[in-house]
Amino acid sequence: MSELIAYIAPQNVLPALSDCLLILNSSNSHLNVVQSDENEVVQRHYALQMPVQRLVFPPAHCHWLIASLSHEAQPAVRTLHPHLVVVADGLCSNHADLARSVDIGIASSLSELIEAMLLAHLNRGASLLEAINLCNEQLTGDVSYICHQQEQAQYMFAVCLGRPLFVGLESGLRQICCSSLRLIRQRANQVYAMNSGDVVRFGLGAPARILSNGTEQILPMPAVNKSQSIPHYMLEEIEAQPETLAILVQKYAAGFSLPLALRGKLAGIRAVTLLACGSSYHAALVASYWFETLAGLPVQVGLSSEYTDRDCQPDAYDLVIAISQSGETADTIAALQHSQIKGAPRTVALTNSPGSTLTTLVDHILLTHSGAEQSVSATKSLTAQLLMLYVLAFSLGEARGKLTKEQVVAAQQEMLALPTAVAETLQLNKDIRRWAGLLHRKKNLFVIGRNTHYPVAMEGAFKLREVAYLHAVAFPSGELKHGPITLVNEELPVIVCLPWNLQAQKMLDDLKAVRANRGEIFILSNGNIASVEGTSVVRMPSGLTHLSPIIYTVALQMLAYYCAVLSGNDIDAPRNLAKTKTAALA
Repeated sequence: MSELIAYIAPQNVLPALSDCLLILNSSNSHLNVVQSDENEVVQRHYALQMPVQRLVFPPAHCHWLIASLSHEAQPAVRTLHPHLVVVADGLCSNHADLARSVDIGIASSLSELIEAMLLAHLNRGASLLEAINLCNEQLTGDVSYICHQQEQAQYMFAVCLGRPLFVGLESGLRQICCSSLRLIRQRANQVYAMNSGDVVRFGLGAPARILSNGTEQILPMPAVNKSQSIPHYMLEEIEAQPETLAILVQKYAAGFSLPLALRGKLAGIRAVTLLACGSSYHAALVASYWFETLAGLPVQVGLSSEYTDRDCQPDAYDLVIAISQSGETADTIAALQHSQIKGAPRTVALTNSPGSTLTTLVDHILLTHSGAEQSVSATKSLTAQLLMLYVLAFSLGEARGKLTKEQVVAAQQEMLALPTAVAETLQLNKDIRRWAGLLHRKKNLFVIGRNTHYPVAMEGAFKLREVAYLHAVAFPSGELKHGPITLVNEELPVIVCLPWNLQAQKMLDDLKAVRANRGEIFILSNGNIASVEGTSVVRMPSGLTHLSPIIYTVALQMLAYYCAVLSGNDIDAPRNLAKTKTAALA
């Protein structure tokens, strides 16, 4: 997903843009800027160093600019008309039809599409505002864009059609519009979060919302309380997950999620081996169900530190996937090399770190594009791994003829719904914080789940141990009766991942034994379950099937975070743990 930034001010705004790049510390490596330069409109492209360094711009007095950060070398901001600039981000579901209607190629970027649509209306005599309203009626999907017309050089227009945009006032007279909540919180003194359907004019006057009838409303711009900024990197990275996942969804929609060379080999794969440790191991366990269900393949999951002692026998038709957020996890590198010595499998590295050691050892590389993680605990990198594994699983199913066209479409639609579902999960923070108040002093906890949600329970217990220093143990719910139930009493709470699916009734039956032993139950569920004495329920978002493990993972991340905060722990650097080189532990 691109990151959008627009500035307008009486003074030069290029130094402010340079500061923004350092704050974002984005994994995007290409910056495209359209700016005013001595009464001319100039376009420039910059290849950014990773990690991002301060960028020195050529001498210029630039009082407005529109910039886009992206992964692609191809400039994301291209003007079809010298007096109209558009930069856009998001997914337009009727892109091809609209491109044909304005006679541009269906491979055009979203920015080019919207610019062409606006120009078509302008050429028929519409004002820019009228053209924007007409264009908005035609666009469907999850989109935002910023546009500037040289004839109204003192203004810009921002349009939110689902994808977040924020308008802010900075110190002095600068006005900023951007797609990053983190950036706007750090740069602006006053902020307005645009709602879907908003059209906002900002510039050298007070920012105003333009209503459909053409009237204006001055924007309410509440002051940003700098003391209320995000207190820990872990929380910031938890809250970044809708955006991180939307990047991957957009890359899939654009056809860039899987390398073409890997796609060509999928039909011949006969088995999958996943190698990982830490949180990545839990991602691998979740994905093993997907590879079985969606791709119809036998799967084994190897814990990296144990795999090197196994007498494995992979062959040329096996796909070995090594998973490491940093790409430098020694156990996973050793496990991958062990598999290569034992056979000649096709190998894939799933990582967030291009150029890492792991990527030099494999045939194919899958990047999660989740951005730098400052906290030791894996959060956004983990859910990005899960989504990439899901893409690979249903791509294998499609290539091997195991999925119908209808099933492929359903899988794609679920991906499109995922970022919104994660954002809705984050809105449950008050309920989860209340749970943390009850749980953070408990000596022991159980976390349970079934099917794909058993490894989610494992990850939740792992996070509670790692960050909150709580003794939490995960079990498949059906295993409680085989011993663990003897430990359940009023002092040992049970946290339950209970999506309303084919396993739900079995889980409800398992919980009867917990209540019979006076165990207190904390349920995450999208089912119609009521909170009663001894049972507390947080209602999860509905609409996901295969991808529901991701939102339950996010909920448990929040629970571990708030338990750690209430316990006074060092959130971003838990005791006895450290990062692997520049990235979080696997």
